[in-house]
Amino acid sequence: MSPGPAGPGDWPGSVPGLLARCTFPAPGVPLACAVSGGPDSLALLALAVAAGCAVTAIHVDHGLRPGSHAEADVVRSAAERLGASFRAESASLGDGPNLEARARAARYALLPADVATGHTMDDQAETVLCNLLRGAGLDGLSGMAPGSRHPMLGLRRRETEELCAAMGFDPVRDPSNDDPRHLRNRVRHELLPLCAAIARRDVVPVLARQAELLRDESELLGALVPGAVPDPTDARALSAAPLALARRAVRQWLASPGSPGGHPPSAAEVARVLEVASGARVATELAGGRRVRRSERRLALEGRSGKVPPVKTERAASSVPRWGLAEVGEPVVTAEALAERVAELGAAITADYAQDAPLLVGVLKGAMIFMSDLARAIDLPVDVDFMAVSSYGSATRTSGVVRIVKDLDADLEGRHVLVVEDIIDSGLTLNYLRRYLQARRPASLEVCALLVKEGEQRVPLDLRYVGFKIPSAFVVGYGLDVDERYRNLRAVHLYRPPEGR
Repeated sequence: MSPGPAGPGDWPGSVPGLLARCTFPAPGVPLACAVSGGPDSLALLALAVAAGCAVTAIHVDHGLRPGSHAEADVVRSAAERLGASFRAESASLGDGPNLEARARAARYALLPADVATGHTMDDQAETVLCNLLRGAGLDGLSGMAPGSRHPMLGLRRRETEELCAAMGFDPVRDPSNDDPRHLRNRVRHELLPLCAAIARRDVVPVLARQAELLRDESELLGALVPGAVPDPTDARALSAAPLALARRAVRQWLASPGSPGGHPPSAAEVARVLEVASGARVATELAGGRRVRRSERRLALEGRSGKVPPVKTERAASSVPRWGLAEVGEPVVTAEALAERVAELGAAITADYAQDAPLLVGVLKGAMIFMSDLARAIDLPVDVDFMAVSSYGSATRTSGVVRIVKDLDADLEGRHVLVVEDIIDSGLTLNYLRRYLQARRPASLEVCALLVKEGEQRVPLDLRYVGFKIPSAFVVGYGLDVDERYRNLRAVHLYRPPEGR
């Protein structure tokens, strides 16, 4: 790598023209740049220095591939050559669902809030299409806003590569950019070329211009909200406002810095909140364990601790149907609590798997009702399959011996799999299932269990989603049975076996 430019006259001849289409801050202003070592981020570093900013290059190593730590040396060398400061960070991130989004979240957690990125016009077009495929509204289709955080949106990707070549940089080539598991990669390598072929033109500038137009309209709607809905917690005012402004008022309220979670809600969540405002619902669950309820014409946003809710049998009111009085005891989890918790789990799964909808694997027969309700609570195009195992027989305690009664039809290789279980006690059956399913090479394998018996586990569980922790007792209802009876109880009840059984 040759020595860095000593002055304006030493920069490649293309630099002044490139800078004219960038939105860097004024000379002398401190600017942190996220630099992975790829051509876009190295071009960002060079152009930021050429613009006269006081640049700090920050490299984040996710540790997702062998030798990734050496990429920091590429960035360090470029920063030293250009006279910029350098800082290295590392994030621990394992494989699993929604990897692209989790890597981005881990990266930005280590970067300053105002960090500049090397996104180009091509990235803008990909962002618009990705958001369109996810069902985004105006805000998502507006893409990234130009400014100091995204100063290179006026440049094309080929121009950053040409600049790196002109400066003698040897950029890092990230193989994950070709991984078809990631939505953005398929948009880049498949959808954009197809759109260009159909339109018989380069569609990247078209999509970027469309984003700019929609951004103007989005900002106008945002400016109209305070006049139409001064207080989004006023249920009557929210219901009376034009629907477009009411939606935006809810989004702004739920995404405000002071609200729990701090993330914008989905369209489905906004619609449910408006139903609460109109009185069609009393309350609704949101992603991140949040809840909106209505009381005396006011909306209240509540956050949850994130802990699994325990239940106590003595606090539950009796609701045993007449035909089950002989053997069915007090409810351990009421029907109302089940519905509320399933909605919370569905919202959490929707958020976690937003970019990679999972295959739900229901364990028959106990999980059938839970699986059905959970699938409807997930706002994603999930696939479902079922398998049946036996470790109880007709007993009320697990034998620990697992037998596959029905296997899966779906191919698991490369897919994100979420096993849906009704109840976990010893954990031996689940431990066997995990090993059995992992052999089919899924991209990730997680578990959502409705009930976990406290104090019964013989192996570590490592459950991603848990509905309730319950006392160590045999229970029936909501899919759980004894000799195929009591599955259709609406709540989960204690089971009282007859004398001598």
